[in-house]
Amino acid sequence: MLFRLFGGGDTAAIIQTLIARVIVLMTAIPVHEYAHAWAAEKMGDSTARYYRRLSLNPLDHIDPIGALMILLLGFGFARPVPVNSLNFNNRRVGTVVTSLAGPLSNVIMALLSMLAAKIIALAYSVTHLGMLVGIFRVFLFMVSINLSLAVFNMLPMPPLDGWHAISPLLPREFYWKIQPYEQHIVWIVLLLVWMGALDGIIGGAVSFLYILLDKLTFFL
Repeated sequence: MLFRLFGGGDTAAIIQTLIARVIVLMTAIPVHEYAHAWAAEKMGDSTARYYRRLSLNPLDHIDPIGALMILLLGFGFARPVPVNSLNFNNRRVGTVVTSLAGPLSNVIMALLSMLAAKIIALAYSVTHLGMLVGIFRVFLFMVSINLSLAVFNMLPMPPLDGWHAISPLLPREFYWKIQPYEQHIVWIVLLLVWMGALDGIIGGAVSFLYILLDKLTFFL
């Protein structure tokens, strides 16, 4: 069961994957939600600050069920940051910027993880310390998980960030008909991911971003 949950491989690979998921849970998830809160405030809405969500403390953002899913399945969710688009200086621009801020933060985290992985690889080529191999793999797992979170959240399906990013372009009648069912639709989306129905879309986008980040860090 554990081998299937953590993508197969030996015991060391399972431990490395779990460590990577814990680090992502304690870093990428709060950074993602903080990015939403920070962007919303810059756009004119201080709702997140009022509810003490303009924070990098993981405990302020972690959802117990979503956290367990991330640890066991590699994907999940956090507590959504409260945003009131009526407070934005420009409602359409504010909605798009705030929605994109979270996934963009995951791409940045993936970039930093790739830089760390390449630095560790260089260190290994000099020192040949065996422990560096495991650390290198952990950072590579972090690259993949962060990119997966970014791509998953950018799917144009409610209530994901991608949906909210395109919502200003949708007919208002259509949007308000969908909005009451967002919290139910999210479980359908998660089920589709778990069943592998979205593997082609998510996997292709993750591979593209992985190659792009690899080329951006060519100097290492």
